[in-house]
Amino acid sequence: MTFYTAPQGAADETTVARFGVFREGTLIPVAQLQEPVRLARGYNHFTLEFFSGRMRGEIRAEDRTYELTATCPHVPFAGYSGLVKFYGAGVLAKSWSMEQTVLPIVSANSVTARKRAKWDVFLCHTTGAKEEVKELARALAKGGITYWLDSEQIMPGDSVPEKIDEGLSDSRFLLACVGDSPQGKWARTEYGGVLSRELAGESPTRIIPVLLANAEPRHIPVLLRGKRYISSANKTEFEEFIRFLLSH
Repeated sequence: MTFYTAPQGAADETTVARFGVFREGTLIPVAQLQEPVRLARGYNHFTLEFFSGRMRGEIRAEDRTYELTATCPHVPFAGYSGLVKFYGAGVLAKSWSMEQTVLPIVSANSVTARKRAKWDVFLCHTTGAKEEVKELARALAKGGITYWLDSEQIMPGDSVPEKIDEGLSDSRFLLACVGDSPQGKWARTEYGGVLSRELAGESPTRIIPVLLANAEPRHIPVLLRGKRYISSANKTEFEEFIRFLLSH
């Protein structure tokens, strides 16, 4: 993970603050500050903080403070955290060199990178979000993700609790699809049971909150607010999320 500034052009007097991550030897941009940063000629104070995918960078240059925040799906999910800070540290590069490095590339579709399960994800949602979740399912399928969705898996005459239990048991991840309306009884029952077993270490299925188009973090159910969430409306974040699902 990197937090840095760089000018747009060689002659520019201001720089642009950016977040990026190195993935398989390639620097992938995550976010950049829209306001240009004017660094001081002396020391500048850089701070980088990250916790479960939430990143915050701060630059203090003379009497100005610049702040950049972002959600980064490239870093580990809940359970991993870190904090890196530099205070008044002068850095002088006396010499440097560059060399080409060849890194092994792991195929995202490698069978060894994905657990052997019938479904990659179980889509948990409220009745009001049904159509939006169908669109989400199509986007996941386009990216190569297999999914369990009630409208496709529960046929007339099927036992609903039994089919849901089968879907949960055969899925690696449960995506708690969060809209801007309260969670219904069935949705709470689905993720509540999995969450209890997950916390007790009795289930390998992990719950990931996914914000739908009009949802905000405040709409995430209280029981799931400690988890790293994904925004389906953020194209870059969602594409990286699919890569995460394919490789874990």
